[in-house]
Amino acid sequence: MNSPPEPTHLAQLQARLAAALRSPGHDRATADPALIAGIVDDGLDPAARLNLYRNNTRAMFVGALARSFPVIVRRVGDGYFHRLAAEYRDAHPSRSGDLHWIGENFPAWLTVRLAGTQYAWLADLARLEWACEEVLVAADVPAISIEALGVVAPEALPEVRLQLQPALRCVSSRYPVWSVWRANQPDQPGEAIAADRGAEHVVITRTDDRPVLHLRPEAEVQFVAALSAGAGLQDALESSSLPVEDLPLALAWLFQNGLVVALEAPVPGEKE
Repeated sequence: MNSPPEPTHLAQLQARLAAALRSPGHDRATADPALIAGIVDDGLDPAARLNLYRNNTRAMFVGALARSFPVIVRRVGDGYFHRLAAEYRDAHPSRSGDLHWIGENFPAWLTVRLAGTQYAWLADLARLEWACEEVLVAADVPAISIEALGVVAPEALPEVRLQLQPALRCVSSRYPVWSVWRANQPDQPGEAIAADRGAEHVVITRTDDRPVLHLRPEAEVQFVAALSAGAGLQDALESSSLPVEDLPLALAWLFQNGLVVALEAPVPGEKE
């Protein structure tokens, strides 16, 4: 009985196989000899076998990416999306056994790839679609009621921190990404939306295992984003430029939608 390969040898073969699966193509003349030698020939040429695996892994990668960014696919078409996906895969090959996370770096990559072109706005659309993907797999935590604020001492209210649902994301864009997203849902005809139509700001939540996109005023979205990042009420209010008279409505919206899961208030008389 042959002894199993040494761990270092196995790791080298795995690295060579991964590199071969990402390469443009294989034949006997260009394939890695050490890798070819390790493939059993049972009627199918080893180089041809590698090509089968290469095509399958590429198709799975592109398919997973397309499922995360269906609106991008619809706007640019299959052909151009496949070109983008191939370039993106070269820069960010899959690092996980879970195909869901393939698209994690796609919005940032598109920002660089499309900078200075008429398609630069697609990067913000990708940020919106990826936020939807993150919301879909985030934890769901029981919400608290707005009555929790009533027991906080008035002098402590500015320092109150609200913990928001893990399944919540904020996206602000100078492009009409919310309108484009809505116009390109499966039940919509895909009406073209001009990229210069104006800025849109969105809070993404989840209901019944589907993302829900709320178009909100810019200052309110920035306020929610600051709270989500851990800011206290006063700091979030100031950093977002939300008018103080709009604070009650913004808080009411968060609580009414079940988006606040915990409240942290300083004890009067205590200093950090």
